[in-house]
Amino acid sequence: MKTTRRRLAQPKVSLYGILLLSLGLVGTTPSWAVSPLHAQGLGAGVHVQSYSFDDATIAGVESVRLFVTPFAAVVDFGRGTLGLSGAYANGSATGPSGVEASLSGLTDTDLVLTYRPGPDWLLVSASSALPTGKASLGTEGSFVAAFIAAELLPFEIDSWGSGGDVGGDVAVATQAGAWGVGLSAGYRLAGEYEPVPELPFAYKPGNQLQLRVALDRDVSHTSTLSFLLGLQHFTDDELEGTNLFKSGTRLQALGSYAFPVGLRSSALVFGGLNHRANGALLTEEAALSGATDSPSQQLFMAGVNLRFPLGRGAAILPRAELFVFRAEDGASQGWVGSVGPAVDLRVSGNATTRQFFLTPSFVLRTGNVIVQEGSESGFSGWEVGVTLRLVDGL
Repeated sequence: MKTTRRRLAQPKVSLYGILLLSLGLVGTTPSWAVSPLHAQGLGAGVHVQSYSFDDATIAGVESVRLFVTPFAAVVDFGRGTLGLSGAYANGSATGPSGVEASLSGLTDTDLVLTYRPGPDWLLVSASSALPTGKASLGTEGSFVAAFIAAELLPFEIDSWGSGGDVGGDVAVATQAGAWGVGLSAGYRLAGEYEPVPELPFAYKPGNQLQLRVALDRDVSHTSTLSFLLGLQHFTDDELEGTNLFKSGTRLQALGSYAFPVGLRSSALVFGGLNHRANGALLTEEAALSGATDSPSQQLFMAGVNLRFPLGRGAAILPRAELFVFRAEDGASQGWVGSVGPAVDLRVSGNATTRQFFLTPSFVLRTGNVIVQEGSESGFSGWEVGVTLRLVDGL
């Protein structure tokens, strides 16, 4: 979905778009589901994602499936927006012995308020992950949640809940020659929760400092080049008030190039890297229980998105992408490739009125996971879904 862009004098770079990009409210790599919303409107969807592993004994699982119904709403009140998003999810995982575990319920609900207090180059936001999801999991739920959270497997969600959090960000944007430049800084306070129902101890993830730099420029009036650089630094995780684990600093670099294809079609190519430094245990008790330091990890990504208009507000949206995950210790790494189309259908309305969109999608995936040196398993997967969006016109 396109964000309304207020064009300035040449070069044609939107300061508001740069502000949103620097806050992470829009990205250089659009999702398969054409969501969440970034303009006033409502959205909801239904998605089913499934993976099957060639060697269940090595992978530790035979199959994983997720049924999820995401929802989103954004209200524009002049100089700001208020957005809400979340999902209901039902996940299941079948172990090597054929026993199936399941987990279902609401995820945490994200609430985001953005506001432009005066000049166009300044945007502030406040956000909260409301603890509506399941942060406290038993043995069965933890088994399912571990695979849904795996870095290598693309899922619509990454957890059911994490105790909630609250935070704020400030972003500024400026024009630097041909480039639009955005800078943002934010801080998030994590909530405390009991991860294991049978053991009433309080766990608190580390608070998070986040810095972003966004760059954007138009190329030959028809193409756009964008970059996003980010850093996340965490305070120590705590268990019953005692420092437990120090998460590694995370670095993110993403880039994209959008350009026309023929007279009406368009393409976007993207690539990037997420790097996480190694984390360290801070207590001997955790080490004695079998916990270990976490190795440094890298996630490489690349892909291409195409858009072919069909007329009457409809378009075919093919997409292909590749993710490669690497870890310092050589364990739990691998790759996954995805390919598939979506079809964006405008059921009613036009660009100046309220519009209703229906977007079915289908994705095929294949990949390989290396559990440890000499032990690996191939896997395949698929995803089907449909997204409904009601969007106000310009």
